[in-house]
Amino acid sequence: MGRRRKKYKRIVKKVRRIPSVYQCPQCGSRSLTIEIKSEAGTRIAYIRCGHCGLKVLAENIPEIYETPDIYGKFIDFYTGSEETNVSFKFIESEELSTEVAEEEDIEGT
Repeated sequence: MGRRRKKYKRIVKKVRRIPSVYQCPQCGSRSLTIEIKSEAGTRIAYIRCGHCGLKVLAENIPEIYETPDIYGKFIDFYTGSEETNVSFKFIESEELSTEVAEEEDIEGT
């Protein structure tokens, strides 16, 4: 006569993914999105807050950078704590719509 067989619990590991929405430094809401566009050797990122309307254009992004890296550099730029090799500039909504339209025209052809 033997013992009952012991039931083993299956350990499920949670896969960590790169976040797609970040916290906005201006309004504090979790609605900041980063969109990266690549074109002919240069990379551009559009940073937008859906809550307060903050819009920033990031240029000269190295190929190795992903969205968390760009977010970190943006926070450094916004707080003024560190000089970055990525150039940031605040843009108005009209400028952003024309630049996005130009990007779509270039990709479409």
